[in-house]
Amino acid sequence: MVFLLPRRVRDKLWGEPLPPSDSFQGQTVLTTGVSSGLGRAAAVHFANLGANLILTARNLVNGHTAAEYVETCAGIVGQGRVQVLELDMSRYSSCVSFVSQLKQQTASCAGHLDVAVLNAGLINVDFKLSPEGWEQTIQVNTLSTTLLGLLLLEWMGQQPTSQAESGPPHIVFVTSRDHLDPDITPWEEYAAQTGGLLKYFSDEQNWPRGVLDPNYAVSKLALTYAVESLCERAVRADGRVNVVVNTVCPGLVSTSLGRSMAESSRWLKVLVPIHQRLLGKSADFGARFYVKAARTSIDEHGKYIQSLFTEDEYRRLSAPNLRSQTALKVRGIVWKEIMTDLVDKIPSLSGLNLAVGGH
Repeated sequence: MVFLLPRRVRDKLWGEPLPPSDSFQGQTVLTTGVSSGLGRAAAVHFANLGANLILTARNLVNGHTAAEYVETCAGIVGQGRVQVLELDMSRYSSCVSFVSQLKQQTASCAGHLDVAVLNAGLINVDFKLSPEGWEQTIQVNTLSTTLLGLLLLEWMGQQPTSQAESGPPHIVFVTSRDHLDPDITPWEEYAAQTGGLLKYFSDEQNWPRGVLDPNYAVSKLALTYAVESLCERAVRADGRVNVVVNTVCPGLVSTSLGRSMAESSRWLKVLVPIHQRLLGKSADFGARFYVKAARTSIDEHGKYIQSLFTEDEYRRLSAPNLRSQTALKVRGIVWKEIMTDLVDKIPSLSGLNLAVGGH
């Protein structure tokens, strides 16, 4: 067992170093979910490092407020380096529309997208269905994030290779160390009972009562499975990596993501802020891992970027959920279920080879 307390204290006190100030000079960086917290902090870092920014928020007013904050912090007010687009991760139609607008936006300026940081996510304490009919945490953290990643991967992989110094474009998926936590041994049985794993976890009868963050760990593990398949799609038949894809865990960060947990009881209103204050690092420190993930080499394609574990520790801890025979079967079930729903609701995807492991 890995004792995490001293490592959380270390990460809270000593941040990941930032790269040189011109590391993203002239590059275009997309960051989703920037209204506050990690997304906004990451945008400030990328702006300070020379990037032109495209930011998203569910509400354009909040998005423009965040953009003003970023411009002020980075000292780039009036330079036209920050653009804001609307993105509602609870709806597939919004994801598709957003990518279409993104293509138009980049065509009118840089002509390409160098980095996409898919940061938007949520934690729900109470059961809620999305407009697409899935439990909201599963919808946002797994299904819509996978859709967004797939659309971006197909487009970014076809961009002109004009970034000789920076190498291939990057897509960074924000996950969590919580993907290590679920016990997946009964998941094949769950899928057989309901016709799908995500269907099982989207059924209110299976909603775990009395749990602080129901479905959060499940949604992040399901996303990790999906990203593994997307990583395979990013490699051409000749072995060349078209887009460098990574997952990243920013660690325990004091942000508003746990707001719904804190508001679920009087005691948690007191305890959650105390816990975050004592062990949670700042959004500035957490977002530095996004920057690190956006600068990985081709050799690091598919790597999980984090600081809590050594590579050997993570390999051992993740083996049951990612590398066991059960994990491989479960991954196939999840990928097939995700792609079946996406193709059913977004017919334009039907022309892609979306089989497990297909490129």
